[in-house]
Amino acid sequence: MSVLDSPNPSNTPAPYWNTVLRYGGFSALAGVVISLFLYLLDFNMMSFSGMAIQFLLAIGASVTIAALGIKYQRDTFDGGYIGFGRALLIGLLITLVGALGSSIWNYVLMNFIDPGYIDNLKEKFVETWGENMPPEALEQSLGEFDKAGEPLTILKNGIFGGGIIGLIVGLIAAAIMKRDRPVL
Repeated sequence: MSVLDSPNPSNTPAPYWNTVLRYGGFSALAGVVISLFLYLLDFNMMSFSGMAIQFLLAIGASVTIAALGIKYQRDTFDGGYIGFGRALLIGLLITLVGALGSSIWNYVLMNFIDPGYIDNLKEKFVETWGENMPPEALEQSLGEFDKAGEPLTILKNGIFGGGIIGLIVGLIAAAIMKRDRPVL
């Protein structure tokens, strides 16, 4: 009778999309808050230290939220146990959903809130790296900035960047949060 009383039979894994969408939304919100904070501070994201700080903030928030999502899935739906592969998948998907949500924010910021944002980034890029780059490479890099506000570019960067960062975040969070069933 215990199998019939169990909300999740042992041979059928519990669905995880509710967890992925919930914690992916939290991840997107964290990305928006970090982006907004850096934007309001007029933070130079074109310098090496600026990129490092932004990256560490994003990774820290993403790992924390993915780990919380995996823990929620494990403890609420999976009976207190979750394997590394399933935890990795959930962490990856949470981060990917968060990256896509943050991409929507970036599109709105660049195209509606501050249409001069790209020009500001270009100026900071030239100030930071202009003297250290050959003129051809500088022109090519500045040309890439002009595409940055286009919806397709933002979507492509969100999916590609979210996938790569999601894999890193998923590996870290899965390693921390996995809990295998005891072998009897």
